[in-house]
Amino acid sequence: MNIKTTLKTSVAAAALFAVAVPSVEAGTVSNGNGNSVTLSGQVNKALMYVDDGKSTGSAIVDNDNSGSRFRILGSGKVNEALSVGTALEVEFQDNAGNNFALDDSNSNGAATTANNDAGFGQTNFNQRRMEAYFNHKQFGKLSIGQGPTASDGTAEVSLSGAGMAAGGGFMFNGGAIKIRTSNQTENTFTAATFGDKTSNLDGASRSDRIRYDTPTFAGFQVSGSAISDGRGDVALRYSGKFGGVAVKAAASYLNSSSASTTNDDQYVISAAAEHDSGLNIRGQYGKADFKANARDDQSTWSVGLGYDASLTSLGATSFAASYTVDENVAANDEELTFYDFGVVQHISDVGTEVYLGVTFAEFDDNTATSYEDAMWVLAGTRIKF
Repeated sequence: MNIKTTLKTSVAAAALFAVAVPSVEAGTVSNGNGNSVTLSGQVNKALMYVDDGKSTGSAIVDNDNSGSRFRILGSGKVNEALSVGTALEVEFQDNAGNNFALDDSNSNGAATTANNDAGFGQTNFNQRRMEAYFNHKQFGKLSIGQGPTASDGTAEVSLSGAGMAAGGGFMFNGGAIKIRTSNQTENTFTAATFGDKTSNLDGASRSDRIRYDTPTFAGFQVSGSAISDGRGDVALRYSGKFGGVAVKAAASYLNSSSASTTNDDQYVISAAAEHDSGLNIRGQYGKADFKANARDDQSTWSVGLGYDASLTSLGATSFAASYTVDENVAANDEELTFYDFGVVQHISDVGTEVYLGVTFAEFDDNTATSYEDAMWVLAGTRIKF
């Protein structure tokens, strides 16, 4: 079944479902067996401008910081202590920002979008979650199916409201931009992209797994998951407030030795704090151990500073900047450094953000070859429904 047929079927089914069941509240319907169903999602579109050191270009993209998606969530109560639920979530991106690149194939040397490179120009229809869970107030939550593993998100803790534009400690957009050599006459492309040289070691992401989460105790929660490909991970999370300062932190360990031909294991920790004034900071550090004796450990670290201001009645205006370094991701003695800056205006009453973000990237491999720096800008909006 192709994507057009799938989409037509999905839309028709959703329309029939909406007519067949009574509305309970905005976004929520009841199916008559005591469970409720919530429909929600978002569209996140931006204009992306890229300068790779020689050529420039622009395109309308889907912001990969948080791509366009829709979800169907089901939930119901067995009793006051036990509830059950399901989650179906699909990412639906057209021209994802992490796949946008430039090309010098024109005879005049002008940059063109590489529409067949890394999937740019295509519509990506990806399953994010398809899981069921049981949640008990005293005994915790047990989930099965595709969804976030225990370590997912542990590298990305932040209290800033500027996440759509900057400050996340990872290069979600711009990953397909090719690295150029620095040469006054050629500036040729290498075989690598900036995305090949970066990884924030943010766990196992979304996979088929069995996951258990303890209840939260004094702000702490422990999670663990057994992943279907043989990997396993554990995580510790904390959230609390001390006086006028909110604090959030996470740490995780992922063992990949039985499933990966290159990696043994990895760990990561990230934390953030925000004062009631709106001033916030964040940081992360991670390390991965490779199987090959000749390979140095990969490391990544990042620091960020932000400010959530009340400048308008529309909602918070959030500013953020961060500095990130990735080392030995693809080979020894390689280093990718990037800086990002951004501002987001929240329009709270309609679940909308308008944003502007700028990223600068520098690559070095400790050889005689030098490389061009790259820069890209995203200006767009995310609207939730």
